[in-house]
Amino acid sequence: MNVQGCVRISARHADGRISSVAVKSDRPLAADRLLSGRTPDEALALLPNLYSVCGRSQAVVAAAAIDAALGDAPGQAIHRRRERELAAETAAEHAMRLLFDWPRLCGGEPDVALLSRIRSLLTSATVSEASWGAARDALIGMTQARILGIELDPWLEQFSASEWLNWARSGRTDVGRTLAALSTLPGWLAESTPVLSRPPHNLFVEGIVNRVLADPGFAAAPEIDGEPAECGPLARGIEHPAVRDLARHDLIVARAFARLAEFTQVLREETCAGRLESATPGPGVGAAMGEMARGLLVHAVRIEDGRISRYAIVAPTEWNFHPRGALRRELEGRPVRDAAEAQQAMTLAAATLDPCVAIETELRDA
Repeated sequence: MNVQGCVRISARHADGRISSVAVKSDRPLAADRLLSGRTPDEALALLPNLYSVCGRSQAVVAAAAIDAALGDAPGQAIHRRRERELAAETAAEHAMRLLFDWPRLCGGEPDVALLSRIRSLLTSATVSEASWGAARDALIGMTQARILGIELDPWLEQFSASEWLNWARSGRTDVGRTLAALSTLPGWLAESTPVLSRPPHNLFVEGIVNRVLADPGFAAAPEIDGEPAECGPLARGIEHPAVRDLARHDLIVARAFARLAEFTQVLREETCAGRLESATPGPGVGAAMGEMARGLLVHAVRIEDGRISRYAIVAPTEWNFHPRGALRRELEGRPVRDAAEAQQAMTLAAATLDPCVAIETELRDA
């Protein structure tokens, strides 16, 4: 069994702008239907098989939520391993975008060999702190030689948009050339969307967990104080001066560079990506949130008489592809020179926000 679906984006192109943007996800939110009535062990065995993308992160956050509902506090070693698994899958997913998906989107050649080597190292890296450290050291060397073309520290310490764009346009690596290709659209300062990254405990419990347990519809279009929010690499990295500088110019470009920056920061453990937190809001109720590749993932569960009576997942795709959320705000009113550029903007904006399902776009002329 596998939970699939699609994000559909439709818009009009008229008078040199994109307008009438509609974002709709038909991804089935089936966790409650599939898991209610099952034992916690049955749910933990089933959950990784429901998700073809980020299945390990789903399993880790589910285990933490169920532990919290059962009152089982995992030891520090278990907690750290779970965080390593979140971080490793985050880095692997970022590498997939940087080395495979985005090069194909930009007309380049994916680096399958490098991607395979990176993912292989990350798969075996989470067993212990020693193996995690050794894998990160090896990956930092690969990143400097093959992805950045310079040492990691000087690259991260470029604090302006122009410095990172000049690096990309120098063409010293395939990843740089891909990011340069993603940066060819005219700049556009879109309507801002609040960012959501590792929310404080009271917001996590009151604003997300309690709401989704009371209202199953919340998971399909989550909001904070009546507003959609953006989560993921841009939200987590917005305090980096160059990311913030890029966001003032164009969010498509900012999201692309934020993902590369976060990939390097995961290797140095200098980001909240991979962090895991749990809570027990009431008897038999448990929740966990993890910062994973696409953003904030929340699982909430209620257990009664040894069986699950309610299970809810609030996933990054539903935040970022909210009908009034970051993607719609990024595209609505965006100036474009022609229909081809409008189609390109729709595709790149969706790709850099990175849903966990397929994307379909429809552009209508006036």
